[in-house]
Amino acid sequence: MILESKSEDHFRQYLKNVSNDQLIQFYDDVEWTPFPILVIKEYQRRFKVKNKKEVMEKLKLHAQLAKEKTKELSGMAKSHTSKVSKKIQTKGEKISQSVDNTRRLIYSEKNLFILEKLGELNKKGIITKKEFEDKKKEILKRI
Repeated sequence: MILESKSEDHFRQYLKNVSNDQLIQFYDDVEWTPFPILVIKEYQRRFKVKNKKEVMEKLKLHAQLAKEKTKELSGMAKSHTSKVSKKIQTKGEKISQSVDNTRRLIYSEKNLFILEKLGELNKKGIITKKEFEDKKKEILKRI
């Protein structure tokens, strides 16, 4: 039974029962088929061109199929591109937010350091209480 399924006759019979699309796929990948000559013969038998009219009809059909496939692929590419650009945009926004937060943190730490130094200068009497309060308000506005 197993040997029968691997024989030339079995494969020939199988090729007669496959759809045209499957046969075309076999023909496109003929180097990978177990009996390439059988595939080629079956392809020629089914798609044998008889006259110019048939050739033109088949060309028109294949051109229409190619247009449809192109539209389908371009639609898929557009949707994939928009998804990727949205992901990139989202990641970019996250990065810019984290950079802004880091800047704010750094500036607030600097401002706190300046406030501490102003407090020390006020305690030592180097600056007056009014000068200290004015600078303190100015720095707190930046935070």
